[in-house]
Amino acid sequence: MGIETRTIGLRLGVIGVGLLLLCAFASSSMAADLRIGFTFSLTGGTDDAGKGARMGAELALAEYNERGGYKGQKVETIIYDDETKPAKGVENVTRLITRDKVFAIVGPVNSGVALAIIDIAQKNQIPLMDTIATAEQIVQRYQNAPKSYIFRVSLNDGIQTSIMIDYIKNRNYQRIGLMHDSTGWGQSGRDTALRLLKEANLNLVAGPEVFDQNDSDMTAQLTKMKDAKVDFIIAYSLSPAAVQIAKSMQKIGLKVPWTGTWALIAPNFLKLGGKELIAGVMAVTSYTTDQSANAKALHEKMERVFKDGGDFYPVGTAQTYDGVRLVLRALDKVGPDPQKIRDALEEIDDFTEAVTKMKPHSFSRQNHESLGRDTGFLAVWHDGKVEHAE
Repeated sequence: MGIETRTIGLRLGVIGVGLLLLCAFASSSMAADLRIGFTFSLTGGTDDAGKGARMGAELALAEYNERGGYKGQKVETIIYDDETKPAKGVENVTRLITRDKVFAIVGPVNSGVALAIIDIAQKNQIPLMDTIATAEQIVQRYQNAPKSYIFRVSLNDGIQTSIMIDYIKNRNYQRIGLMHDSTGWGQSGRDTALRLLKEANLNLVAGPEVFDQNDSDMTAQLTKMKDAKVDFIIAYSLSPAAVQIAKSMQKIGLKVPWTGTWALIAPNFLKLGGKELIAGVMAVTSYTTDQSANAKALHEKMERVFKDGGDFYPVGTAQTYDGVRLVLRALDKVGPDPQKIRDALEEIDDFTEAVTKMKPHSFSRQNHESLGRDTGFLAVWHDGKVEHAE
């Protein structure tokens, strides 16, 4: 069932008065002039990322409203659960624009959902800040439009795959296998990997092998990898299916290194697989809680504020925290006019408080990707923790 939250208040306690969580369905009696909308996967296959993103959004809005909001008026927050379903995302975004009259939208989490909703935001000239979803086409689709309304604070799949390929080439792996799930995101990742592997003159000797998100046995696909004598595997998979990849590799005795996107940094990968099973699995990431003073401060704040959850998905929380604060910075500059907010996002050049590695001038007319290749790295699971891969 969809979730709608108005005037988010957050389980905070320590942030301030007036931030109690008020859950209610929309009504005209609760109308406000200042609304920002969110569509997150709070249930479904990417709910871990959605819940982490929600924490970052809640904290950014709470801090903003505690400082007085926009000219003394608090910003009202409306959050819907897209259930990791493109059709539900379309319903949510249409509702946010036509009924809730938001000045900007943040989300979604899932690339398949994102690819289904960006046309709506662009057509209606509503800024959409993607802080999690990674498919290249999300930003590329409108990058040559006179004015694109789609922005991103997340490493796209092309950048993530380039980081994987750099690792492969630097360690002289020669026989690559490729796997992907059957979602729109998985297919997008497949296409990106095929293009970049070809450009890097690397041999794809097995795959692309496809699987469904709910598959519980990957031995058929992985046996083909084993027969082809792969020495490295790239897998576009969410955590539940990635656990099945690890189990099936163990079952058939396939012992080669493999990596995925930062979807495999998700806490449920460790929860579902256990630290012994996932040990050695690699993933791309762009954020660690100790990478800067700003990052450390956010981590400490998350641990203190969200006492029941803590900082359980740091990269998703951090990217959303920065993305929301950029939208609010634009609001301060130009007011709740969506078209002016879009322009202001390109002009902000002093965002020095970022907790991610984005530059102070995060966006420009030519570039709506705030995180680049120089901000990511390959990490590896070791003893239940994520470390830099050697």
